[in-house]
Amino acid sequence: MMSIRVSRALGALSLFSAAISAQGQATLEEVVVTAQKRTESLQDVSIAISAFGEKELRNLSIANLENLTQSVSGVELFDERGSGQPTWVIRGVGLADFNANNTPTAAIYFDEFYLTSNVMGGIGMYDIARVEVLKGPQGGLYGRNTSGGAVRVLSVRPDLEQDFNGYIQGSYGRWDRAIAEGAAGGKITDKLAYRVAGMTDQNGGWQDTLATPGDDDYGDRNFSSGRAQLLFQPTDKLELLLKVDGGEDKSETTLAYSRALFDPDGSGNYCASALAGTLNQQDCVTLANITSFYALTPGDAGPLASSQKRDGSVVLSNPINKLDNSWSGVNLQVNWDLDFAMLTSISGYLDYDNKQVFDYDGSPLVLFEEDGKAELTVWSQEFRLVSQSDGPLNWLAGAAYGEDEDKEHRFGNTLDNLFVFPSLTERGFTQENEYWSVYGQLEYDLDNEWTAHGSLRYSDENKKYKNGFTQDLIDGFYYYQDVSKSYELQENWSGHAGMDWAPSDDLMLYGRITRGYKTGGFPGGFAFTPEELNPYDEETVWSYELGFKSTWLANTLKLNGAAFYYDYQDVQGYTQRLSEETGTVVSALGNLGDAEHIGAELDMEWLPGMLPGLALQASVAWLSAEYKSNDFALDPADVAVDLDGYTRPYAPDWSAYLQARYEWQLSSSLGAGMQLNYSWRDDIYGEEMAITPLSYAAYNVNSYGILNARAWVGSLDGQWQVALIGKNLTESEYWTSGTGDDLGSFVSTPGQRMSYAVEASYNW
Repeated sequence: MMSIRVSRALGALSLFSAAISAQGQATLEEVVVTAQKRTESLQDVSIAISAFGEKELRNLSIANLENLTQSVSGVELFDERGSGQPTWVIRGVGLADFNANNTPTAAIYFDEFYLTSNVMGGIGMYDIARVEVLKGPQGGLYGRNTSGGAVRVLSVRPDLEQDFNGYIQGSYGRWDRAIAEGAAGGKITDKLAYRVAGMTDQNGGWQDTLATPGDDDYGDRNFSSGRAQLLFQPTDKLELLLKVDGGEDKSETTLAYSRALFDPDGSGNYCASALAGTLNQQDCVTLANITSFYALTPGDAGPLASSQKRDGSVVLSNPINKLDNSWSGVNLQVNWDLDFAMLTSISGYLDYDNKQVFDYDGSPLVLFEEDGKAELTVWSQEFRLVSQSDGPLNWLAGAAYGEDEDKEHRFGNTLDNLFVFPSLTERGFTQENEYWSVYGQLEYDLDNEWTAHGSLRYSDENKKYKNGFTQDLIDGFYYYQDVSKSYELQENWSGHAGMDWAPSDDLMLYGRITRGYKTGGFPGGFAFTPEELNPYDEETVWSYELGFKSTWLANTLKLNGAAFYYDYQDVQGYTQRLSEETGTVVSALGNLGDAEHIGAELDMEWLPGMLPGLALQASVAWLSAEYKSNDFALDPADVAVDLDGYTRPYAPDWSAYLQARYEWQLSSSLGAGMQLNYSWRDDIYGEEMAITPLSYAAYNVNSYGILNARAWVGSLDGQWQVALIGKNLTESEYWTSGTGDDLGSFVSTPGQRMSYAVEASYNW
């Protein structure tokens, strides 16, 4: 009863796995999700969800979770450190902050366990049963830090119904990229089953830097992870699932592309084209060029920004960017069938060490480099009771408790930054967090067509900042030491109320009002006064959403859509204010005021009958995300601008995704197929807003599109397959972020160049 076989979401559009109607026409297979803590059809859940099953993930050649954002319209990825700390931004709700002590606005749950930091988001995607991307605030069932949405990753479970089974898969491609993964398992007895899985991802580098002589081939990938699960079902009413996992990531992260914004006359002024809003790499120079020419090596400016290649294959950055991450965790899930309800207990613990070296300034000089380590520990316990009645009322209730700790130690080096702030500093702190909540949800069928539903959660959270210090290692003095701060959640409740109308089995319309929040906390970056460490408050999002889910043409066409309005209050972000201690302007993480998000989305899947084997998929999202407050921000030239009316970072006006897959039969036992998918993003503003032409030149990220393809041949029974994979086939030269530091350097993170690989897999 508990070994429910989850359908292979979206990938079920395949000719080989599609259901066949009486007329022989392939139809769309039902997609099953558990977003509301019970098994339901995607079309019956009044939440905007993008779901990906095993086959869809394979056809997209997804190696890590961050790659998946390209396949979801309305979703962006903030990662200024080039795969070091990926953060999901859903419908424009997100905070462009890379510090490990800050929580993302889109919570990531891995097998029901909440990952508390963005540094944990670079998990490997192997032996995954399903990924569910929930758009919009999810404050009722998921609670804290879901003001943007939630991402659920569910691994394949052990199966008591099968003997020894599993798969192996390997690929090899450009830059010696070699990925190997596999899983094996089965029943040991009628009551005990196991499954083990693992993955390794290795490759040589694809970037060269002018900071060192010769070809560097920088960007090596060195990732390994493993997982073991044991399922014990002593009775048909009780099951226990134990999971242990661990891994390490010692990869070199992407080197930044340096933006030239300064006048070459050495005045330290910005060049005319930058002040006019144009990034001119030919006539303008970087801060490193000025420092070299006038101070370090008089008369020699060093390599210029114009000598870089826009595709990121040649840059100026020091080749020091590197991860040294390791983690281990354990998770125990207990399900007890009480007939009237299912009682579930989820206990989890994770120990995660994040170490990263990063060159912020993107130049050959040491203008701003950081070597930091974060030791994170997380444990949590959740109980929930989910009704199993066939009547008109469905309900669930739950309680959760968790603690997490982050011990950080960093070194910052600006020794070559002679014109601004040459120093060698050390910083450290400990952040402790305690959280608990109780929640419930009700759903009542008023009649055969109308359903009312609502959820409510009360939460309590307390954070402590302890032993904070910043020390100058050259002169041996402390800017501050032994600083302690505290934060307590004030906005304690979240939830939703909604109504669904299903006039037929093929159509549902819904409306819902939802309140979600992201907790406050403490700035995690370098600070030089205790005032900069003051806690910031939680942000809240009131969401008003209307949507529909429908199937047409004898279940060969699926159309889902939604329109929403967000009242976004106390938006978290970097703000500039006058220090009461020093009288100077300081930049710190705080609350910027309010914002307004208005958007609409449309998703389509279609099996056109005129060409059996063809499956089409498309999605498009429109978004207007603007500040509606009188707080101010500074552009790079310290010009103060009122934020009211300006577009928020990582909120493109338009985003779209297109996919076409065609499969055909070669013989009685052999099949073939090919898939094309294209992802497009409109212009975005990176870490900061484009409040002046200068800030536009510093932070704008131009629109771009990515075309990927996969072609394969394999057995019709799915036992083996060989595939050719191509990514970024149009050789699009694109950036994924635009950032800057307070010391005068501005960089972009280049996207991955064209790549190709051959892949083989075997299942048994």
